[in-house]
Amino acid sequence: MNRGALESGSMTLLDEAIAALAHAGIESARLDAELLLAEACGASRGDMIAGASHVTEAQAQKFRAMVKRRSSREPIAYIIGRKEFFSLEFEVTPAVLIPRPETETIVDAALDYLTVRPNARVLDIGTGS
Repeated sequence: MNRGALESGSMTLLDEAIAALAHAGIESARLDAELLLAEACGASRGDMIAGASHVTEAQAQKFRAMVKRRSSREPIAYIIGRKEFFSLEFEVTPAVLIPRPETETIVDAALDYLTVRPNARVLDIGTGS
C-alpha cells in the first residue's frame, strides 16, 4: 500500500478507518476498510495491499464518506453497489435484498435434489427482489 499517500498524522488513512469501524462495532473492520478503500480508488483489494495504487485526495474523501456510511451499519454491498453470488456479480441497492452466502448452500442442495428427480417441479415464491 502506498503509505505516503495514506498518511494522516501518526495514523494512516486505512488505520483511521479501521479504528472508526471497530469503534462502531463492525467486527470485520479491517476487511471492510480494505474493501472500501479499494472501491474508492477503483482498484482491487490486492492492489491496495500490495501498494500498487496511489490514493488521491478525491479518493480519500470518497473513502471517508464510505467509512462513515459503514460506521452507521449500512451493509457494505449497498455502499459499493454490488454483491457476488454463485460467481456472478449482482448490482444491489437498498431496494433489493443482498444475496447471502448461506443461500448458495440451499441452492446447491436443491440442485442436488433435482439432479436425481428429473420430473420434479420447483416453485420459487418470495425469494429475492
